[in-house]
Amino acid sequence: MTNKVLFIANISGHATPQTLQHLAHVTHKHGGSWIISKINYLDDQVAGLIKIECPESSLEMIQTAFDEAPGLQAHFVQSQEMKHAEDDVYELRFDSQEQAGIIKELTHILERERANILSIDTQRLFLAGENGINANLFTSQFSITIPEDTSIKDVIAELEAITQGTRVIDVTSILSKKE
Repeated sequence: MTNKVLFIANISGHATPQTLQHLAHVTHKHGGSWIISKINYLDDQVAGLIKIECPESSLEMIQTAFDEAPGLQAHFVQSQEMKHAEDDVYELRFDSQEQAGIIKELTHILERERANILSIDTQRLFLAGENGINANLFTSQFSITIPEDTSIKDVIAELEAITQGTRVIDVTSILSKKE
C-alpha cells in the first residue's frame, strides 16, 4: 500500500483554464486528485488554492508540473486531513449591512462550498434614529451540513468576505461549549 500525502498548492499569475485542466490531468495521471479547489480570475490573472491528495511517490512530479507551468507561480504547503462527520449540522448566524443581492451572494458561497442548506431564516432590520432610518441591517440564521473535507472555518471566512463589517457566528460551537 502506498502512502498518501495531502498538500495545498497556492497558485497565482497568468494561466488559462486549459493550463489548469492540464495540471489537473497531470495530477490524475500520477494517481492524485484535487480534493478542493478555489480558483479566481481577474482580467488575465488567476489566483487559487488547490488541496491535492496523491501518492507520496508522485508528489515531486505533480509539484514540478505546477512549477513549470508558464506564467504561473506556485507555492506548496503540507496539509492535514480535517474531517468531521458529514452529517454534523452547523448552525450559523450571519449579520451584515443590507445590500442588494446579499441572499444570492450568501447562497452562492454556500453552494460553492458544497454546503447543504437545511433551513434558512432571514430578516431585514431598519434602525431608526432622530432623523429617520439610520441603518438597514440584514441578519440570517441557517443550518447547513458540509462535506467531510470542507472546514467550517473556511466557510465562515468566505461568508465574512462578502462585505466589510459582516460577522458570522458559529452558534453550534457556542451551544456545544455550554453543554
